[in-house]
Amino acid sequence: MRKYLIAVAVLLSGCAAQVANVNVPGIERSVPVRISDLRPEKEKQSEIFSLLVTSDAYGTYRVPDTAVAPPATRLFQHRAFEKLGDGAAPLDIKIHHLVVYRNLQSELRRGALGAAFGGAIGAVVAGQIKAEPSGVVTSSVDAKAFNALAAMEFKRALYTEQENPGRGSVHIVYIETEIQGKRAFTRTIVPIKPGDGEKSPLVSALDTSMAFHLTQY
Repeated sequence: MRKYLIAVAVLLSGCAAQVANVNVPGIERSVPVRISDLRPEKEKQSEIFSLLVTSDAYGTYRVPDTAVAPPATRLFQHRAFEKLGDGAAPLDIKIHHLVVYRNLQSELRRGALGAAFGGAIGAVVAGQIKAEPSGVVTSSVDAKAFNALAAMEFKRALYTEQENPGRGSVHIVYIETEIQGKRAFTRTIVPIKPGDGEKSPLVSALDTSMAFHLTQY
């Protein structure tokens, strides 16, 4: 019981309001970019999926918009402007999904029960999985399979053995946008490495996932 309470305390502290501030030089230049936030409301909010250590959902949660300033949608607006905003016509961006999940299962369980591999999550991946030496894993997403997990949302925060064989703590970022009429849906897994560089792990995950997503345009 004591170990359970300690694990719960660790999980709750990880979900506490900790804002990662991002310095974005020249961010005012991207204000003219038209952006429509069409995300489900819950994608903007924090949620702990389970406090039960034996649950497959334990150690997974959704990261809220308020965890980073400026918010992720504003950061995406600017990153899109940097990569695609050289044309005469202003960019028009529709954001259908931009949601960050955090999976700390192995860390919180301390290896006693391991972390759950997501069998269902394999159906979400569309096309080739690309794994980098840094541990970053990128892929396209099947929108129907993603939406099918709405009732068991924690499964979106899981990974396959191929994606994360070491079962380390990760951020998993889903981005679906429509820019100038073209739609793309991507998934990026970024290892959580506290103290690695100047950026917070969350900001690193957002930067990495947005950079990959914008290669689709």
